[in-house]
Amino acid sequence: MFYKFLKVLVRLTLKIFFKKIFISGLDHIKDQTPQLVASNHPNGFLEPLLMACFFPKDLHFLVRGDVFENPFLRPILKSTHQIPIFRFRDGFSKLRENSHTIDESLQVLIENKNLLIFAEGSTESVKKLRPLQKGIVRIAFQALEKNPELELEILPVGLNFTYPTDFNEEVMLQVGQPILVQKYFESYKTDKNKAHEWLLNDLYDAMKMNVVHLDDAHRSAIFEKLVLIERSKHKKPYLPIHVYDTYRLSIEQEIAAKTNNLNDEQATVVRHHLDEMDTNLRKIKLNWHDLVKKPLDPLKLLILIIGFLPAFIGSVLHSIPLAGGYYFTKGKVKQKEFKASILMVSTLLLMMIWYITLLAIILIAGWSWYVLILFLFSGLYLRWYYYMWHNTAFALPSKYNSVQQQGLEILKHLK
Repeated sequence: MFYKFLKVLVRLTLKIFFKKIFISGLDHIKDQTPQLVASNHPNGFLEPLLMACFFPKDLHFLVRGDVFENPFLRPILKSTHQIPIFRFRDGFSKLRENSHTIDESLQVLIENKNLLIFAEGSTESVKKLRPLQKGIVRIAFQALEKNPELELEILPVGLNFTYPTDFNEEVMLQVGQPILVQKYFESYKTDKNKAHEWLLNDLYDAMKMNVVHLDDAHRSAIFEKLVLIERSKHKKPYLPIHVYDTYRLSIEQEIAAKTNNLNDEQATVVRHHLDEMDTNLRKIKLNWHDLVKKPLDPLKLLILIIGFLPAFIGSVLHSIPLAGGYYFTKGKVKQKEFKASILMVSTLLLMMIWYITLLAIILIAGWSWYVLILFLFSGLYLRWYYYMWHNTAFALPSKYNSVQQQGLEILKHLK
């Protein structure tokens, strides 16, 4: 019950936090089939929240065992299907408890449920699928050892964030074709190491199909500029926020592939053209991110002017939880991979406290329920206004279109 309540609440929060959520491949999730969900891990714990909220089937998770030592968090973690797994740094005595973790994980699969494992083993904010750890294939084969008739599948999942540390950005989640573990089980019976390697290699290839993958991190600056040019061709309206579509991921994978295919000489030429475009952008006082925005026109200017006052009121009414979440994240979170997730969760908790306090004041003071409705409406309006402001390039359309066309010419010369 608590899992389902959080699923509704966090799903709504994710739709407020992200500008767009693109999801595809949910038809590969089967209700009566045990599935190991193998995901990349570029962004703290936003990935499990996204999968738990948008997958049609409940998820069970393997999480760091040390968080279970908090007596307040332990019942919450258990009620949301989280299973502790301990690391070397937790000490040898804790490592011995992992045998219970394995047993609990195997039981989840035997009961035809889904278990999420971050196959890379750690979190790192890169546009690349890193080497996979063997733990996921070990659990898969152990499940078949326990029940040889189990029709266990591994679901290759890719999560791709446009800017993983920021609010009001996009995320693309794609579920790939499932891998049937039975196919590898006969090989496992004769040569475990060979079967591990075979399945792990196939899983890597399957996961890579769902990820924006750059071979060379030094090409990331080229990619980010090229993909902004490409995104400028595919502007979407604010609503709907949650979209069942593959197009955004496909075009970004295409740009990544073209970036990977550049030889050194070609890369130098592309950098030169991008530098020229950078100069032109600065001349009209724009930056690269303005390319994905819409140029200012009289109607939008009027909307922004008229809508400023109600947006300002909304910001004042919600200033305490919004500022609290921002400053808590800024002061407490050092690792960039956790900034977005902590920002979202801390702001959500503060916003819940804020509204519970408001509700108590309304009941005690005998105020009208319209006060609560006004608060809710002002908050949602503030979010929409922020999108409108943030999605506007403050430049004349003629100048904006000229520099955008320059970028499109660069894309045409990519192979």
